[in-house]
Amino acid sequence: MTEGADIGFTLEARGEREIVMACSLPAPPERVFAAWTDCESMRHWYGPEGHELIACEQDLRAGGRWRFVTRDAEGEETGLFGVYREVAPPHRIVNTEAWEGMPDIETVVTTTFDAEGAGGTRLTAVVLHPSAETRAGHLESGMEWGVRQTFERFAAHLATLAE
Repeated sequence: MTEGADIGFTLEARGEREIVMACSLPAPPERVFAAWTDCESMRHWYGPEGHELIACEQDLRAGGRWRFVTRDAEGEETGLFGVYREVAPPHRIVNTEAWEGMPDIETVVTTTFDAEGAGGTRLTAVVLHPSAETRAGHLESGMEWGVRQTFERFAAHLATLAE
């Protein structure tokens, strides 16, 4: 498990197929959920430092499709896509996720927004891989760096939003 100081970021492998990522945010679940799911808001924080969200398409309902594309400083584009299985504002989203470069490997991501302390939220994302091998590849890809920066950027953006 790895921890970040400011937002209590954690990332851990659980069981044979899961990756669990979490952080604590100083805003209620309603605000966190809204900022997490709004394309305009996402343009300020989605992806690690140096990445720009250039496409944000989503139909935020069970059965709705989504697709996000980022571009890094060198111009390389990365696309992710999937289908929402469950959307229960402001507490839970379950969706499939696949990388456009490897569309046949699909994970299931369960993101929860749990009230924490006086007006805060514990955001937790559990990524369930189809196999131990795909999870190992995900962990070995350096994804922790990108997720940590994304969560930190999200927290910084959230702090700029009016209550």
